[in-house]
Amino acid sequence: MTSEYPIRITERDRERFEAMAQWERELHAQGYSLVAGVDEAGRGPLAGPVVAAACILPQDVTFYGLNDSKKMTEKRREALYKKIKDDAVAWCVTMVSEEDIDRTNILVATRDAMRQALNGLRPQPDVALIDAVALEGFDFPILPRVQGDAHSNVVAAASVLAKVTRDNMMRNFDKVYPEYGFAKHKGYGSKAHIKAILEEGPCPIHRRSFLKNIIKPFHSDTSTFETGKVVERYVAYDLIARGFSVLDRRYLLPNIGEIDLVVMRGKQLLMIECKGRGPSSHSFGGSEGALEEHQLNRIRRTASHWLDTHPLAEDMTIELYFAAVELDGKGLVTSLTYLPIDTV
Repeated sequence: MTSEYPIRITERDRERFEAMAQWERELHAQGYSLVAGVDEAGRGPLAGPVVAAACILPQDVTFYGLNDSKKMTEKRREALYKKIKDDAVAWCVTMVSEEDIDRTNILVATRDAMRQALNGLRPQPDVALIDAVALEGFDFPILPRVQGDAHSNVVAAASVLAKVTRDNMMRNFDKVYPEYGFAKHKGYGSKAHIKAILEEGPCPIHRRSFLKNIIKPFHSDTSTFETGKVVERYVAYDLIARGFSVLDRRYLLPNIGEIDLVVMRGKQLLMIECKGRGPSSHSFGGSEGALEEHQLNRIRRTASHWLDTHPLAEDMTIELYFAAVELDGKGLVTSLTYLPIDTV
C-alpha cells in the first residue's frame, strides 16, 4: 500500500471518515465482502460528457479527507484521486458523450455511464452503494441513497474519481476551444460561458439539448467550418477521451513545418499530424501513402525541435503518428485511424 498523500488531515477529517464508514461496516458485518460505490460528475453542465466512476476500497486502508467531492478543495481531490487509484481493490471510470446525452436525455446517459462503470469492476462487487440513482439488471444488490457521497466513503471515493477525471478532460478541451473558458467553469452555465456561446455559437462538445433557452434552434453544418479544424478537433476529442492530456496544439516552426497535436498519457508522448479525406479522395494507404516524403521530413524536423525545447523525462516513450480521418459527403467524420510514422 502507498504512503499518505501530502494533504493536511484534521481530527474532523478522521471523525468524518469514521462516520461515513458506518454504512459499509454494517454491510461487511452482513457478509458483503466487496462493497462498491458509484457516483457521477457532470449532469448539469452545458458542455462535455457525463462521467461515472465505481470503486471498491480495501477494509484495512484509511482514506482520510474523503467527502462529497464538490465540497473538497482541488488539491485534496487530486491527492485522494491518486491514492484511490493506487490503493483501491478495483476502480473503473467511464463516460457518455454529449452526443448521446442529446440523443436520449441526461438521466438515461447518467445511468448508462454508471452501469458501464459497475460492469467494468474486476472483481465484481457483492453489493453497490449509489448516490440517489436507481440501477437495475445486476446480479448483486444496488442500494441508492440521497447524498450518498456525503454518507459513504466508497461513494465519496467514486465521486472523486469521476470529478477529477471530468475536470481534467475539460481543462484539455479548453486547449482545443479556448474561446469558451472550459478550464474555469468546466462547462457549467456561468455568465462568462453563456456570453461566449452567444458570441461564438456552440462548439462540438456543447449539449445542444441544454442550449434551447440560450440560443435559437439551429442546424449543424460542418461545411461552414474549415475541414482541417473539424478533423483536428475530432482527433483531439478522441485523445482526450482516451485519457491523454494536450500539451501543445498547432506547434509551428516557421519555414519548417507544424505539428497539429502533442499529447501525453503517463510515460507515453504522441506527436500527431491530422489529415482528413472525403469520399471523392482515394483511401488512406498508410502514413507514407497519405504524406509525401518531404512532408514527413518537415514533420520529423518540427517534432525534433519541439523535443529540444521541451525537456522530458528520460524514460518517456515518444512516438509520431498520422491521424487519418475519413469524412462523408456532408463533411462528417466516419472513421479515425492512427498510423505510426516512426519513433522520434
